[in-house]
Order: sequence, then structure tokens, then C-alpha cells
Amino acid sequence: MRNFIAVCAVLLFCCKPSAADFPAQASIYLQPADGDEINIGRVVFSPSGSSSSAFAVTLNNDVFTDHFLSMRPFRCLQGDTEWFCYLEYPYELRGIVTPDDLTDLEYQLLFIRKTPSEFGIDAWNGLYYKLVLEDDATLTGQLLEGDLNSLQSPPAEKYDRPVDLEEFIPASKSKRLFPTLKIR
Repeated sequence: MRNFIAVCAVLLFCCKPSAADFPAQASIYLQPADGDEINIGRVVFSPSGSSSSAFAVTLNNDVFTDHFLSMRPFRCLQGDTEWFCYLEYPYELRGIVTPDDLTDLEYQLLFIRKTPSEFGIDAWNGLYYKLVLEDDATLTGQLLEGDLNSLQSPPAEKYDRPVDLEEFIPASKSKRLFPTLKIR
């Protein structure tokens, strides 16, 4: 029994996710329910500790169209029935991820949806990709829908994360333009 416990402890230590699980750089893709994925940008990771990595996101501006909605500029991906407009997180983040906490990266990939006929844009229609680190080092984001109006005011404390995912619901894969995000 002692040997079994020792082997399990070694396996847990050896297999513990680390910053090495993040590639040096990866492309960011939005995947529609049908059709070809769209490369919307890239992320560069750099180790900043034994299990953490700093990161920087750069969007591919060539795939977005510029719009002035509700008195501010947005970059949008336009579909026939729905637009996904990128919402840049307006406050400071640490810019650090670990295999168990990808929240800062999730905050860099926020969107608001709207229909082509709507004149403005409403943060009530917020889109949030909840990321998971897969065994092959791919980050997969499942789309959640909810209210991003909590971003209208700065967080109470620096680096706080004001989006309450308890108030979000899983998005319908058949209704949303891009139900999945992949970083690989």
C-alpha cells in the first residue's frame, strides 16, 4: 500500500500542469456551428513562474469591420443574422494565466452580440468564452451569454474581476454565430 501511495504521489507531481503547457505563441480561432473557423488573432505566452505565464493578445484587424455603435468604436465580425463585436476589457489585468486560472485571458476575449438591424449595441448581450486547457495544450472556450454591464464601472480593487459567471448561461450552439473559441 505504501508503494501505491508513493507512486500516486510521484504521478501527481510529475503530471501537474505547468507553464510549459502553454505554447510560446498560438492562433485564436472562432468556430461557427457550420463552416470554416476564422483566425481572429494570436496570443503570445511567456513563462513567469513555475506554473504561470504572462500573455499578450493581438487581434487580426483584417477580419473585423469597424463600426461606431452606441457612441463608441467597435470591431465586429458580421454574419447574416448576428454580429460579434469585440469588447476590449477597459481596466487593468495582471495578464497572467495558470493551467487552473485562465480568467485574465478570458477577459481579453469578450464580445457583445447584436443583430444587423439593431442601431446600437447593448452589453446585456454579452458573450464570454470560458476556457479550458486541453491535454494537447489547446485552449477551448465554450460560449456563455450574460450581462456585461458590470464593466461600466471600474472594479472596487485593482485587478478584481467584476464579471459574475454565476449570472451567465450556456449559449445555444445552433443560435450563436461562433459557439466555440480555440487557441492552438
